[in-house]
Amino acid sequence: MIPKEEIIGFFDRMKSNGVDTNTKMLYGYFFTNNEPKKLEKVAEELKTQGFEYVDIYPDETNQFWLHMERIEIHDSETLFNLNKELYAIADKFSIESYDGFDVGNADKTKGIERDTYVVPEEFKSNDFQKNGVPFLIIANSAFDNFPHKSEYSFFIKIICKYDIDNTTKMPNEKEYKELDELELFIENNLNQNGIKSYYIGRTTHSGERIIYFVTNEKDGANGLMDFLKQNGNKRDFEFQIIEDSKWNLYEEIKVKLNKK
Repeated sequence: MIPKEEIIGFFDRMKSNGVDTNTKMLYGYFFTNNEPKKLEKVAEELKTQGFEYVDIYPDETNQFWLHMERIEIHDSETLFNLNKELYAIADKFSIESYDGFDVGNADKTKGIERDTYVVPEEFKSNDFQKNGVPFLIIANSAFDNFPHKSEYSFFIKIICKYDIDNTTKMPNEKEYKELDELELFIENNLNQNGIKSYYIGRTTHSGERIIYFVTNEKDGANGLMDFLKQNGNKRDFEFQIIEDSKWNLYEEIKVKLNKK
């Protein structure tokens, strides 16, 4: 049986790629058997439940596949429960297997629609030596195909100092926690104040944490960051709003992500 965790991951991936899973979509369901007659009986059973017959066809090993489909809305829970029912139908007719599902646009002439402003979370990290001490970087590497770079051309660069008390010049556990809290505090405030932005990543090196966001609202971001700098209850920080329509900062971050 397909594990529930795998189905949850399937929906998480679709959502992270900008697919609205709360709309009607075309779900396909597949069964296999070494001869087609029993698959025909499965098809008749599923037709009574609103599924539409697509095809029974052999593959290159002469295994036969039944393809059924239905336009519906699912989440991980409902699809997991339907899968359990389909496994039971496979058992009822003693066929070889229920083999799983796929999903497409309810309109077969179109691909799956997605919100191109949604950026998947594809975080990568790297650490290397710079000036004899560790340089740590974590960043979202999924912006290569982001089609709205020209619109989101203002990078928010946040610089926060921390005390160096060891030879690695890395933060201690307490400071790591405070630095991470500052990052979350700023991200939450950007969201709560309606400043459209994306988190790019951060670097940590030799007494300095640098955090990067990108936004299309220069004035709003500048005003908010200035307010947080003066009135926030987290660590002190400095910031810059850098206009970078060619996303050179992001390209520099990618170079560091791949540095050996």
